[in-house]
Amino acid sequence: MVTQEMHPKETENNGEENTIEDEEMDEDYEDMTEEEFNSINSQLDELSSALDDMEQKNDDIHAQLLELLEANRAVRKQMQEQTGTTKDSSKNE
Repeated sequence: MVTQEMHPKETENNGEENTIEDEEMDEDYEDMTEEEFNSINSQLDELSSALDDMEQKNDDIHAQLLELLEANRAVRKQMQEQTGTTKDSSKNE
């Protein structure tokens, strides 16, 4: 027979613990001045902008790599065709 253990903190007090955490967070917000809030908001905006810039640079690099890959494929194909033509010419001689 399998029995399940009950953990009082996980089942009974879970709601109370969340309430305490929520109250602490609310107190933290209440303690913030408008200046502190605006400062944090400004920092988050700067981080968001920096991440957007990094994402754009990443997209640009990706596009450049795709172009380079395609150019390398074209060069390799040309070289193979030339090598194949050269080999065919030498066989005929």
